[in-house]
Amino acid sequence: MSAPAPTTAQRVTFARLVGAEWLKARSVRSTPWTIGATVGVTVLFAAGILQLVLLAPAADVPDPAAVVTDNYGAVPTLGVLGLSFIFSYALVAVLGVLLVSPERSSGLLAATLAAAPRRTPVFVAKLLASAALGVAVAVVVGLASALLAQPALAGLGLASSPFAPDGLQVMTGGAVFLGLVAAMSTAIASLFRGTAAAMGAVLGLLLLAPALLPIIPGIGAHLAGVLPSGAGMMLFQSAAQVGWQPIVTGGLVLLGWTAGAAVLGGVLFKRRDV
Repeated sequence: MSAPAPTTAQRVTFARLVGAEWLKARSVRSTPWTIGATVGVTVLFAAGILQLVLLAPAADVPDPAAVVTDNYGAVPTLGVLGLSFIFSYALVAVLGVLLVSPERSSGLLAATLAAAPRRTPVFVAKLLASAALGVAVAVVVGLASALLAQPALAGLGLASSPFAPDGLQVMTGGAVFLGLVAAMSTAIASLFRGTAAAMGAVLGLLLLAPALLPIIPGIGAHLAGVLPSGAGMMLFQSAAQVGWQPIVTGGLVLLGWTAGAAVLGGVLFKRRDV
């Protein structure tokens, strides 16, 4: 009777860690539900409002084209793209939190670290998987909203392709924005043991602080301008309309927030007990 062939252990590489985190991200039950809600809500508001303008009685809206350009800008397709990212970034932040917070309570994080004891590569792999999901959501919601809006815009003589150079620039900026928001949210969530606390910290930074800081006399508006959400939204502005300087500045501010959260989260992730 022959002895069984020896098995060869698979070496833990960074590429395998990224693949494992991507597989976990896609397998979590909350991921498809959150992405589905994000796409549905975004498309409904970003593109569906145009249909309401067309359906409005002529007595109420005598010049639909003027209403659309007043609300969506001179190039409405770019406005639809921008609105799709504005409506979706909070839900993408929720997705980033849910990629890491439930792992502690479920014991999945302990199993991951037992297989891959080096914590820094595990943490970086989580951030990359989160950023990849954010970019994927941006592409889906942006294209879906822009393409669904084209029939309504064509009826008003305002249609333009989202694949034109300015459309691709806005789409790329939106993808970078949502990717960084997702990674930053995952990094911040890793600082907390509970999902509720992590969710409160992330949404407070992205939604509550921009609404409250402008109330402060004098410096409030300036402080709100350097928050990650407000600065990052410059990424999906049209360079032909606002120039590259505010776009690059806003992107660097958001990148700085993400890097700071990643460094702090990585240090605690490495030192703290599971």
